Amino acid sequence: MSREHSNIFWMGMVSFFTDMASSLVIPLLPFFIVIVLGQGVDKLGIVLAVTTLVSYLLRFLGGIASDKMDSNKQFLIVGYGLSAIVKPLLGLTESWLGVAGVRSGERLGKAIRSAPKDKLISLSANSDKMGASLGLHKTIEKMGEVLGLTILLSVIAYFGMSESVFRTMFLASAIPGILSILVLTIFVKEIRGGKARKKPTLSLYLEPKIRGVIAGFIIITLFMFNEAFYLLLGKEFGLDLATILLVVIVVKATQMLVSKRIGRFIDERPIRLQMGIGYLIGISATTLLLFPSLTAYLISFLMFGVHELIMLIAIRSYIGKYAEDKGSAYGFLYFAIALFSAASAYLIGLTWQHFGATYAIITSCAGMLTAGLVFFKFRAFDSK
Repeated sequence: MSREHSNIFWMGMVSFFTDMASSLVIPLLPFFIVIVLGQGVDKLGIVLAVTTLVSYLLRFLGGIASDKMDSNKQFLIVGYGLSAIVKPLLGLTESWLGVAGVRSGERLGKAIRSAPKDKLISLSANSDKMGASLGLHKTIEKMGEVLGLTILLSVIAYFGMSESVFRTMFLASAIPGILSILVLTIFVKEIRGGKARKKPTLSLYLEPKIRGVIAGFIIITLFMFNEAFYLLLGKEFGLDLATILLVVIVVKATQMLVSKRIGRFIDERPIRLQMGIGYLIGISATTLLLFPSLTAYLISFLMFGVHELIMLIAIRSYIGKYAEDKGSAYGFLYFAIALFSAASAYLIGLTWQHFGATYAIITSCAGMLTAGLVFFKFRAFDSK
């Protein structure tokens, strides 16, 4: 196995342990905030908005710095290291503001590492198999997520759902977090390049062939329900936490099984078709939530998982293939996601808190329909 191809595998293993750690924490957070801390869904929306801003807004700087210094691994070590250290501190928080602060610190680590990670993976892959390489990485990543969720479900089923169990799982996330740092430090190799000859500058300028595609991606994904809202919606249907976790495991396992196939599909199809299919699956998933049926909810959650995979692999593959300053382009993508996703999460959370889940779903559907009109009217993906 060449250094480049082994990098994709070992970066997959880094994500395996990182997502395993996150799976011990993220599914519990909505319930921790709403039930243990006794806060409203509007506070959950604020936490999601703040952490989304921190996570995505600062990724632009990480991408610029990665291109400017022609380096990736040092940013990965700092980013993954910060997340591994901060994430377990959730076990010590006593307020929703504390959760927001700790999650922001953990998301800062993700902000530092995300663009350099995508850049390193794209440099490690053959251009004509970019989607397949990203699909392989995503498959390994999802395996870690499924394992973490299975451990969490087993703990909840045996010990029950209590504040002490929540806090113990938060603290236990340190173990896979440390393993991810060890794999990164020992096995992942630096690969340089992926930048234009001119020096990158701290600017929001983006290559024209990338700009329209990123705009289309943002338009389509802006009003999709956040996974945290899907978890809370399961509670609205009367599901207990163990059953909700089982549903999430099925969703993540489905993502794991189809990631490589989606990656190969993306290598063979134009970006407009990829995003169009992603949009149709997304709007269908959101519309299904309007039906007060557990079956509709389960199908919608599965479709959301497929939508998420198509959109992320497609946009990351396109940037990896066509961007000259790859780090800056990935950073700009996450910068744009930050501005709009944070506003969307806050709006949906606020609507849910004051008017109920049904109106939050209607808001999401209206936003998705508007996105579709913009998507087809302005032909955002006419870039090659």
